[in-house]
Amino acid sequence: MPKKTQCPEFPYFGAIYPDACCIDGYLWDLDSCDSPGSNLLTSGGDDPCPFCNYDEAIARCADALWDDGEWTRKSADKEARRRIRAFQAKHR
Repeated sequence: MPKKTQCPEFPYFGAIYPDACCIDGYLWDLDSCDSPGSNLLTSGGDDPCPFCNYDEAIARCADALWDDGEWTRKSADKEARRRIRAFQAKHR
């Protein structure tokens, strides 16, 4: 059985420090605890993790590019893959 690795924490929700963590393939804001000292995160769970939920992250990014109207579907898909790979390389 392959060893499951934990996704890294990284800046995502506007901070310059790691403020995102992956839970079950989706990103949660580490700064969104419901009270001091609590581990209950209250914000996140909508954006796919670019490390373990790669295909959905690519699809979301491509959809956003295509929705802008400046990209064809094919070029949006290609650019989304490039952006997600660059993000992964920067935050591994």
